[in-house]
Amino acid sequence: MTDLLEFTSDPDETPQQITTLICAVGGGPFDAGGISGAIGQSIGEGELIASFDPDLIFDFRSERPLITFENGAMTRMTDPRLDVHIVEDIEGEKLLLLRGNEPDLRWHSLAEGVLQLATQFGVERFYALGGLPSGIPHTRPVDLLIRGYRKSQPDQESSYIQSVNFSEFLVYTLGAAGIDTSSVLARVPFYLVNSVYAAAAGAVATYVADDSGLALPVGDLERVAQTESDQIEAAYGEQEDFHNLVTSLEQEYDTEGPNTGFIIPSDGTTEIPTADELGEAAEQFLARRSTRPKRKRGRHAKRDDE
Repeated sequence: MTDLLEFTSDPDETPQQITTLICAVGGGPFDAGGISGAIGQSIGEGELIASFDPDLIFDFRSERPLITFENGAMTRMTDPRLDVHIVEDIEGEKLLLLRGNEPDLRWHSLAEGVLQLATQFGVERFYALGGLPSGIPHTRPVDLLIRGYRKSQPDQESSYIQSVNFSEFLVYTLGAAGIDTSSVLARVPFYLVNSVYAAAAGAVATYVADDSGLALPVGDLERVAQTESDQIEAAYGEQEDFHNLVTSLEQEYDTEGPNTGFIIPSDGTTEIPTADELGEAAEQFLARRSTRPKRKRGRHAKRDDE
């Protein structure tokens, strides 16, 4: 096992198979709209099982520790972190979540550690989450770019060279090791790159849920997204230049349509259930779960059935 990885418990005491690993690591060129952090927060903390030594992977001059001051006194210091958690979706299915800051150093050694963890838990699929700064207006549907290790897309008939962040570095290295890897990137309006763009985060989470079969808790993101346009309007409503910019982007989008190679995950409006409906659904699920064997869901279930 790599010297970078520190387990919070004996790794040999975690024999269960967990087939999905999601990378919600912030920072880098493809983290517009705070998508990875928003989705990681919506999934929850779960159980911390391993951490990578921050002294070995971060340049503290670029990822500086944070100190909390209370009445002038230093009361807490938080280092940049890169951790692995076991979390559950809303139906109790377990998944691995890699979360934290983008590391500065030793990417190949880190990838080796992530691969060793993935092998130990029997991971079959890996998702990297992120956002691309773009000239798309917030008043149009969020579209996604899906790419992975040697996965050719029929609508992406071009070749180019591009620098990547740590998440897509893992997409390549884990893919080369035989794991099914996907990078799921949403286009984010360039004027929202430094804000949390809930509509894009919800679209990314919905794609991952549909593809993997996981029941990810995207309800909070969808609730925020329903009022997001009003919040943007309230923040920029007095600025005529902003309205002119959005109008220009809308006209360009309506004329040219979504970029080639991008997909829109859903054109329908999601209906958010009430608390009573959630409680009733939970009772029905628990009743089914006690009598029904596990089955694979999502795109990967279809593959096994073919």
